[in-house]
Amino acid sequence: MVITVSLPAFLGRSEAATFRNQLLVALEQKESIAVECAEAGPLPSLWIQLLHSAAVSAKARGLSVSLKAASLECRDSLLAIGFDPAHSALVLE
Repeated sequence: MVITVSLPAFLGRSEAATFRNQLLVALEQKESIAVECAEAGPLPSLWIQLLHSAAVSAKARGLSVSLKAASLECRDSLLAIGFDPAHSALVLE
């Protein structure tokens, strides 16, 4: 089963903490995660780190974290930091 979560409208630090807890709960339940990114603008580095960390943890458990319908701004922010989908645990759909 895959749990789908959406990025919040505002990507601040307190929202990151709440979102991190959602990701941890899904991983504890041994569920893969699809993150809805269609409405996301550029991702702050904190959020990229959060998603990458969750993806690495998921992969170690045989699960995955994927970005679903990522906006162009979201994709551009990942590419700007050197994101390589071929070598990342984070999956871009």
